[in-house]
Amino acid sequence: MRAGWRWAVCAVTVAVLVAVPFAVRYAPVSAPDAGPGALLARMQASWANPYQGYAESTGALALPTTDQLNDLSTLLSGRTQMRVWWRSATDWRSDTITPAGERSTRTTVAGSLVWDYEDNRVGVAAPDADNPVRLPRETDTLPPQLAARMLSEATPDELSALPARRVAGRPAEGLELRPSDSLSSVGRVDVWADAASGIPVLVEVFGRAGDLPAMSSTFLDFSDAAPATADLAFVAPPGARIRSVARSDVVRDIARFGGPRPPDTLLGFTRSRPGARVQTIGEYGEGVTQLVVSAVSAQLAGSLRASLRLASGARELPEGLVVSVGPLGLLLTTSRGGTTWLVAGTVTADGLARAATELGAVAA
Repeated sequence: MRAGWRWAVCAVTVAVLVAVPFAVRYAPVSAPDAGPGALLARMQASWANPYQGYAESTGALALPTTDQLNDLSTLLSGRTQMRVWWRSATDWRSDTITPAGERSTRTTVAGSLVWDYEDNRVGVAAPDADNPVRLPRETDTLPPQLAARMLSEATPDELSALPARRVAGRPAEGLELRPSDSLSSVGRVDVWADAASGIPVLVEVFGRAGDLPAMSSTFLDFSDAAPATADLAFVAPPGARIRSVARSDVVRDIARFGGPRPPDTLLGFTRSRPGARVQTIGEYGEGVTQLVVSAVSAQLAGSLRASLRLASGARELPEGLVVSVGPLGLLLTTSRGGTTWLVAGTVTADGLARAATELGAVAA
């Protein structure tokens, strides 16, 4: 009996020791006294603050895979695991874990170094131009970056409080954004911020239909301490090939086309000031309601149309071929006057069709 009693005590003790970290992680958190407006202000004040940690983002946006959109499709339709050391938008390092290995990126004001494990190659790229128009990258899905974009134009009447919870083992305060713009295809955005620093640590973006987030991003390990210089250091592995590379994606291909310029206003939104190299790409909207449009070459239009037709839920409208994936919509217009427009963003299918109609007047 004594031996059995001792083993029982050991088993209970081990169970308690194992359970303690989980009990701390999931212990109830008292609700903050401040309202969602005050929490939003704390988040906005934290945009430039440093942080570090391990984050995972998960996307359910099953975009069609094409030569031009392959990286974007992978980013928005799967899981991205990333360790990040962030000092500022021009001073950070990230290590992204992929099925094939690892990709490490070091960014400074002088440009970026990207090491690919599979190829053992280091690509050296120049810094982004001012006001760049580009496809999303892994770091854009980090909770602080995603929250900053989603909440940039939030108004007090769109906000409500969410119950506090623990994220990465730390108390976090939450708010919910429900866009008031009827054109927005985003149903709501839930954000929790670290209680100590105000830095967003968990973001969930929902479409207008469905109970599961179309995109979620959370820290599993987080610190609001500034990264050490040693953590940001980048040393090329032995035998790695180092070469200069130019960032190449569908945005660059579109910019080279030199088609007609997008209009100054679209759907009532004023076009954002374009960079010198992207005069043919138009950005419109704000916060969670945003739209990007550009005329595309006949060759690119043919490739995109063939891929979009294979996507689930693809529909042919009088205005063109439309695909809606959660809150993200793409429309390739019917050629009019020899011009085909690519329209993409977080607006409803009706909004995409209206934008296509307005663009048709530009091409006429």
